Amino acid sequence: MKIGNFKFDERASDIIGKIATREMRFPYLIMRRVEDRQSDSAPVYEIYETNRAGDEIQIGVVWERKMRANDEVFLSGMIDDPSFREPLPIALFGDETNGFDVQWRREREREAQGGGFGGRGNGARAGGGFGGRTGGGFSGGSTAGPDGGYTGGGRSLDDEVPF
Repeated sequence: MKIGNFKFDERASDIIGKIATREMRFPYLIMRRVEDRQSDSAPVYEIYETNRAGDEIQIGVVWERKMRANDEVFLSGMIDDPSFREPLPIALFGDETNGFDVQWRREREREAQGGGFGGRGNGARAGGGFGGRTGGGFSGGSTAGPDGGYTGGGRSLDDEVPF
């Protein structure tokens, strides 16, 4: 399912795009090539959005992948932010010259990796967090309520957090 696109904008000298779903709308995203990649497994592009204060905030990364059926290259990654219940997996098809179409599909179970996206089994999404845990991606669960507000998670904002 196509949910967006990116295209090189000569005025901005950046790859500019947008992503929209029924619940999310990103009308102006910037995708920049990572120039100082430290390894072949590092992301190829980083995706930024401007927040209300005007700061560019990184909200995504994409890596190069090859199709299993042929050697066609595409980009695969995610859009994520602490305010999201879980990341939005995306795939981009195209190139910098002609632009990219942003695609989304519901993750299927992957036996070789012990489950679907982030290790979830049986394609479970409802209540499932990143990494196969419920209630969020970390062992302690989420401290955000349905409206994104702080719920406490057993602590107050003033409690010292041991690292």
